[in-house]
Formats: sequence, C-alpha cells, structure tokens
Amino acid sequence: MPRRSGVLRWSAGMMAAALAAWGQPAPAAGPVKDFVVYAFSQSDVHEEDPQVYELDPDTTIRAIGKWSTAGDEAADYNFAQIDRYHAKGITFMGSGTASVIFPKDFATAEIFDDMSTRDADGEPVPHDEFGFPEPARRGNIFNPRYREYLLSWARIQMDGGVDGLNFDEVNAGFSGGSKYGFNGNEGFDDYAIADFNRYLLEKYPAFTAADWKSRFGMTDGNILRRDVPAGDLAANFNYRAYLRAGGWNRDPLNAANPLAREWGRVVANRMYAEDTSFTATYLRRYWKELVDRTRAYSWRTRHRGVLISSNGLWPYVDFNSVGMYPWNPDEQTPDFRGADYVPVVEGHLNGAKSLQSQYRYLKEQSARIAGHVPVVVFIDWPNDMMTSYLNLPLEERKDYWRIFGAEAYANGIFPAFHLKDTIGSPTATDLGMMDFFKTYTRFYKDHRALFSDNVISNRTVRVSVAHVAASLLVQRRTGKRSLHLVNHNYDQGITPQSGFTVEADLGSCPRRVSLVSPDFPHAKSPAFSCQYGTLRLTVDRLDHYNIIRL
Repeated sequence: MPRRSGVLRWSAGMMAAALAAWGQPAPAAGPVKDFVVYAFSQSDVHEEDPQVYELDPDTTIRAIGKWSTAGDEAADYNFAQIDRYHAKGITFMGSGTASVIFPKDFATAEIFDDMSTRDADGEPVPHDEFGFPEPARRGNIFNPRYREYLLSWARIQMDGGVDGLNFDEVNAGFSGGSKYGFNGNEGFDDYAIADFNRYLLEKYPAFTAADWKSRFGMTDGNILRRDVPAGDLAANFNYRAYLRAGGWNRDPLNAANPLAREWGRVVANRMYAEDTSFTATYLRRYWKELVDRTRAYSWRTRHRGVLISSNGLWPYVDFNSVGMYPWNPDEQTPDFRGADYVPVVEGHLNGAKSLQSQYRYLKEQSARIAGHVPVVVFIDWPNDMMTSYLNLPLEERKDYWRIFGAEAYANGIFPAFHLKDTIGSPTATDLGMMDFFKTYTRFYKDHRALFSDNVISNRTVRVSVAHVAASLLVQRRTGKRSLHLVNHNYDQGITPQSGFTVEADLGSCPRRVSLVSPDFPHAKSPAFSCQYGTLRLTVDRLDHYNIIRL
C-alpha cells in the first residue's frame, strides 16, 4: 500500500478551483481522500504529544491549537515537531479558535471592543462560562478587521509549515452566552446590523415604505431606505433600535419579533445547506472569504495547498471534523440533550445502542453542505460525554472503539481516536489505551482501500439475528461494495453471535466474497450463494465488527 505523504501539493487546476466562484465548494487536496486513521490530540502551540508518533495515524484533526493568548507570534510555536510528523508520514493540522478572544490579543482596549460581539443593546457580551482567568469574549466575524486577525495567526502557522488548518467554532458568536441563557442575544454589532440592511434590501428589491411597515412593523422614524448607505445606522434602519422599541432587546429571537425569522437562528458548529436566513447567508460568505484567502496565501507563499477543516458541518472544507457533545442538534430527544454519542448506563458502556442513524445523518448532512468530503467524529470536551468515556472500565473503554468506532467506519465516516485534550485529562497512555490503539488501528491501515471514499447504499440488508447493525457501502471511485456488520449484543461485554445468515439485495452478484475483521487475524471465505442479484451468506462468528468484501 503506498504510504501517504505528510506534505500536500496541488495541481494548478486544483488551485484554480480553490479560488473559483463564491458559490462552489473548494475541492479536497489529494491525500485526504485516502486518510482512514485519524487521531485526536490537541496541544497548546508550544507543546507536543509523543503519543502521536506511537499511534502513527494519517493525521490528527488539530495537533496544536491557538486557544489562549499564545499564538500571535511565530516565537510562540514549536514548529520543529512538524518535521517529526513528516518523518513518520503524518499530516500536520494546525488550528485555533475562530471566535474566542482576550484583551491581551489586541494592542488597545478600543481594538478589543471593536473586535467583540455585541448584544441587542450594543454592549459587549462576556463569556465567563469558559472559566478563563482573564475576560473572554467572542470575536465578530462580520468585522473585516477581525477576519484579518484570524488570517494573521493562520499565516504564522502556514509559514511555520503546517499542512492544514482547523478553524474551531466559527459561528459561535451568536449564542448570548451564560449572561443571556444562550438565547441568541449576541451578534448585533454595527457591522452585522449594516449587513442585515443589505440582506433585506437585496431580498426584497421591490419593497416600498408601506411594505416595510406592513410586513415588519417598521416606523417612519426607523425604516429601510435605498437612498441612504446601508451602514449609516443613524439615517437608515437600525435593527437594535427596532428591537428596543418592540421590547425584544433582551430576547431578540422571540417569535413575536417579525424580523427574527429573517435574522435566523444560528446553530453552533453547523451551516445547513437549506438555511438562507441573514446570519447563515453572510456567515457562509465570510467563511468562504476566509477559506479562499487562506488557500491563496498558501499558494502564493508556499506554492502548495493547505487542508481546511472546522468543528462541525461546514462548506468549503477538505474534511469535516464533528465534535460530539451534549446539546448537539443532530438528534432531538425529549430532554433536548441531542444524540448520545457515548452511551452509558450506570457507569457502564451501553454497547446495545446503535449510533448508525446518527452517523448516517452526519454523513448525509455533510454531503449536502460540503459535498463528498470525509467526515470525522471526535469526543469533544470538556463535557459529560468525555467524562463518561474517561470513567469507563478499561475493557469497556476499548469496547467503545470496537463498537462505536467500528460503527463509524461501517457507515462511511471516521472516528478520531482520542489521545489527549488540552485541560489535563488523562491521556491514552495514562488510561492504558495506547497498546490497544496501536494494535487496533493496524487493521484499518492494512485494509485502507476498504474504507476510503465510501457512500451508503440504500439497498436492503437483512440479518437473521437481532442486535446486529448492517450496512452496505459503495466506493465512489471504484464502485466496489462491502457489507458491514456491527454487533450490539452487549452487556458490560460483548456476546459473540455465530452461525447466522445475511441477505443483501445487491442488484448484481459478486464473483468472490471474503470476510475480514479487526477481531481476527486472517481473511475468511464464508459460504454464499447469489441469484438474481440477491446475495445470501452464512457468518460463522461475529465478535464486534465484520466486513464482507464483495
């Protein structure tokens, strides 16, 4: 199997595509399509994690991260580790927060204020919920100076030799934070208000003064005008004044506000393809500008491409890295906590639960948003999903990856094997996981061709026993098919299943069938028959995960 390269180089055609029309996603750099083993290990910009060299993944989704006041100067970084990554053939992803800012990041208090998001009264929104020792706010991506600031540290990392950049929490400046109970009272600064005027004028080009009044309740003293610059908030419409007049300045997304739907409700770490509200439209525009300028700088200065990712589901990326955390929007449940990506019952792994529907949802949404780019899931932190994972008994912690890591692969996405976070939690070595990770991931490296660039087939698969999640994947480039079986017959340990049958309506019969698994060392040849495109085979044993190559 050819070894992947730690250094990425694009053709001129790829460069042109990356700088193409605003509405088109930038294409993926070549090697990322072949990545199958991702790790999660994040360090501060001056630190290094030797566990990465032990595991030897294709990449870590963000090896270093500017999540503090360090990272604005090249001297802050330990760039020497990039050569050590490349010597192992590992792609090095830099990263940083795209939204959290501190006073020390800027030369003056006035600049800090200008970079900060605002509530509907025009006041900066504090974010004390982070627990940082100094005041934290969210940066305003609608401010062109703030976007330039983000590019400034991205350029430092590119100059230092990173292969890619992960921009974390791009759209996080609209929550309102703990001060407003995360009700969306944030992002109402002058830059965004001016853009909101532009959005409304463009969306309703024929509206008269009477239309603005009847549709949205604007008044003669505060109404949209085409004969005044959109950014002149003294003479043109001022949304903050409108919110105060309506009594919505503490709760601007209130359903009684006629303009709330036009403004939109920002979902953290998501940019849904069908969302055409103001915030989604302009966030998408500014995110693409940031991505294009990052790619252009890499080409101009290094004559090669740079991989782009972000936390969540985003367009214009080379791969989506999706943090799994409570209150995520991917599955609505009665308690509103969302999908349970680390299922635990009374301190033990609930391996009987399947995450197939959640994983498929993420893959399908990502395809709608970003096209066919890889989707990687990681346990985000600090939250109780990570706490639950860390507190599992050792063998159940291994079973988490044998079952739910495998189920990610089985549904065409990738798990990021957890090595280290930035808040001092036990590392994989501390937890006794490294030997398991090294042995377990060897299977995926050895069978790399099975797992890259797959889509989920809608053809029916039937299994004769319960507690098995089955899926059929088809490789986009080759058309090769594979059947994936994940065992959920689990109660504080796996109970293997044996001697059961699998039927799949394939449409065309395979010439050969073989079965491989990370649970046993050698391929097997199961008994099978196929007639009129319907495959029938017998599986002699399923421990955690079997893959049937067709």
